[in-house]
Amino acid sequence: MMGFNLEFSIALLITLVVGLSFHEFGHAAMATKMGDPTPRLQGRLTLNPVKHLDPAGAFFLVFMAFAGFGFAWGKPVQTNPAYYSNYRQGTILVAVAGPAMNLCLAMLAIAVGFVLYQGNVPLSSFGSTLLFAFIYVNLLLMIFNLLPIPPLDGGHVVEQVLPWDLRHKFRRIQAFGLLIILALWFTGILGRIIGFIFSILMFLIGLGFGQGYVEYLFGGF
Repeated sequence: MMGFNLEFSIALLITLVVGLSFHEFGHAAMATKMGDPTPRLQGRLTLNPVKHLDPAGAFFLVFMAFAGFGFAWGKPVQTNPAYYSNYRQGTILVAVAGPAMNLCLAMLAIAVGFVLYQGNVPLSSFGSTLLFAFIYVNLLLMIFNLLPIPPLDGGHVVEQVLPWDLRHKFRRIQAFGLLIILALWFTGILGRIIGFIFSILMFLIGLGFGQGYVEYLFGGF
């Protein structure tokens, strides 16, 4: 994409903090709506980033922002599905709520950018970079977390839609989930999968807003 750029790294850091905080808040808010008081009692029903970042995750978040590669994560929201009136439905909704928040953030940034684009409003260099990072990072967070690999959110969804006998077998994979993700990352397969899905999203944005807008957003990166 580009060499080291302090402006881009700062924009990436801001976006990661916001994106991860909204992601975890989404899980907490949906679990609370489903009747689970655990997130609220643990102080997770907030957008305060301090409540959603653990020390190791925060360190790697900064590293990722300035190194341009790696993994970043927030503190997982603890939930108790026993409170849900419908266990399967509640589990699925809580799982997808995090990625849905990232999609909403990306769509908001896309809409703001389109208004600026249509109005020929000039953006500062950092403003343009921040807008790009906000869309790019939140879409990537959504795509990554929806991959059907436990313990990612997509893995929880797959587990709940499988028949009971297959669900129990699929649950065993969770112990190896991180190893699977790392193996896919080191072999480059993970990047190709995410890149393919991202290109589809860019195509859809181009259909909805025009290819010129996509080039306006991502042309310089």
